[in-house]
Amino acid sequence: MDDADYISEFEELLKIKEFSKNSKMKVPLDCTYELIAKALKDEYIENIDEKIRRWVNVTHIMYFENVKPVTYYLQSKMLFRDGFYEASIALSRTVCEMICYDLLSKTPHPFGDLELIEVPIFRVFVNFLAVPKQIKRNIFEKHIIAKIDQLDDKNLIKSSYEVNKSTNSYNFKIVCGQKKSSLERFFEIFKKVGFSDIDTFRNDTHKYLHRVYDIGNKYVHAKEIQNHPQKDATESLNMLAHILSDIYGVKTFPVNKTIKSGYADFPDICKGMNFAIGFALTLSDAQRVYFNLPNQKQIDLMMQTIGTWSGEWKGEKGENQTGILTFFSNSKENLNANLKYRNAKNIEKTEPMEIRLFGNYFHLIGFDEKDMRHKKNEHVLFELEFFNDKMLIGQSTEHQGKVIFKRIK
Repeated sequence: MDDADYISEFEELLKIKEFSKNSKMKVPLDCTYELIAKALKDEYIENIDEKIRRWVNVTHIMYFENVKPVTYYLQSKMLFRDGFYEASIALSRTVCEMICYDLLSKTPHPFGDLELIEVPIFRVFVNFLAVPKQIKRNIFEKHIIAKIDQLDDKNLIKSSYEVNKSTNSYNFKIVCGQKKSSLERFFEIFKKVGFSDIDTFRNDTHKYLHRVYDIGNKYVHAKEIQNHPQKDATESLNMLAHILSDIYGVKTFPVNKTIKSGYADFPDICKGMNFAIGFALTLSDAQRVYFNLPNQKQIDLMMQTIGTWSGEWKGEKGENQTGILTFFSNSKENLNANLKYRNAKNIEKTEPMEIRLFGNYFHLIGFDEKDMRHKKNEHVLFELEFFNDKMLIGQSTEHQGKVIFKRIK
């Protein structure tokens, strides 16, 4: 509704503030709070597959140095995962500035006290970091200076470098790296003579830093133009992964080093799972942990489901449905299941079920025997767990309806 005159806040949030001020409004307060909580849970579950897909698609590197730019990069990924594309883009732009500040703090530069700079001069910072600080004498004289046609360009390069006889090279005069125009001109001249060596990072990293910043500027300095937030956020994060890998990536597996989960810095968001590295004491357990497989105790418990169960669940339109679930095994290692019930057209059918065990819970996924595929709204999909040895409880993952099965034999 782009033609709407006003934008509304979520009224229930303001009700919470209002009700909390009056002790007599405890019941409305509790009910309103639960309404919001339930809405958040349902909203998050509703498109969980898309969130995981987005998160996976912009994840490329396992280990980084423990520095702030990496921490905020992970935060930008979480914003992207949850669909806040514009916020992710803006934060990715900020990460580029943070990288420059971090690298400048570790090298001589002409910008004085970095903490006193109120407005980051990003282009100057990036190009200063990239401009070659030391060039071999033979290359400088024969492959750069000798190839420059314009006298002004030749004088600019010669006056910006000084010879160091002890190293047989030319060193960049740090004071010459203060101006944006001068730095840009250096790269133009070097490009004309075919000299592509840069400092601090790789050429593609230099290019990507500028590109991520360009994308960010479209949203930070917003104008009436047609943007594509999801596409731009994806491009920014993929380039940022390359940038951070080049500058802070760990090239070999970290042995005898402490490692923390990058998501541990966000306890207000990442509470359900630590998003850390799994570990085990034996080789077989290590394989199980790496592949996220259930342990033997959980497998044995699943095998004990063999038998017949009577079930009831909510259908697509909220109607009660009933059926008979049968678990059976043709060998000690294989477990099969089928569900006999009446579908939405009141036709009785026996549906084969795929079983996927995920530890303390499992999925039952109905499918068509002809093409071996599950079709939404045509086949059932349950997520179940053991309440006890005679009862399974859970929900339909596609309709958010409750499911219960009781053992009958």
